[in-house]
Amino acid sequence: MNTSALSCADCSAPNPQWASINRGVLICNECCSVHRSLGRHVSQVRSIRAPNWPPVQKEMLFTLYNKGANSLWEHALHNSSSKVKLKKPSYRDKLQTTRHDFIIAKYKNLQLLPRISHKDNPNAYQDLSKQLHASVRTNNLETCLRLLALGGNPNFCHPERGNTPLHVASQAGQAMQVELLIIHGANPCTLDGLGHTPEECARSAITSLKGQTFENLEPMAKVFSLQLMPPISTAL
Repeated sequence: MNTSALSCADCSAPNPQWASINRGVLICNECCSVHRSLGRHVSQVRSIRAPNWPPVQKEMLFTLYNKGANSLWEHALHNSSSKVKLKKPSYRDKLQTTRHDFIIAKYKNLQLLPRISHKDNPNAYQDLSKQLHASVRTNNLETCLRLLALGGNPNFCHPERGNTPLHVASQAGQAMQVELLIIHGANPCTLDGLGHTPEECARSAITSLKGQTFENLEPMAKVFSLQLMPPISTAL
């Protein structure tokens, strides 16, 4: 992808060459150094020019980028009623003061995210997790990223259905949702109420979708490194 017309999510520097995979944003070389210092539990960085990037993961990243994932992490900057005093820095600002502090506030302290009132809804986290459980069967990646950012649990086990969001996304054949959940800590070894792993749900999905073309099934198979043989040609 040509990034010459794109800009860094944190300082607006042109032509960013790095990505924060779990945040769904592109960043410049200098801001990347701050992201690295935060640890992988906060920001998982990778060069967008790196070879052998898993295709589903890269598609997930650019889908989130194109859907405006950065606006989620900077929600308060665009909310006129916000009491947050932070201001977005420029790439002309010093890295070790203004930009460094902004990146920590944005991704580590999550100061710019929408606020959830637990006084009005003491079950807010459970509600977010239930919404996540329902949303992963769709291709709305940006919705699921928002739910995860606000506290939705990627390992939430639905009390009635006995499965997790990862089981649901796998069964629905949503390869990018599976990738997003795993990046955010979903356990691929968790068993559902029937004793099935998400990978077994993915195998079941591939079997049930056998009428689809091989190209449509291949991304789902690659997430779990499943063996998927292309259909044998019957042409003479």
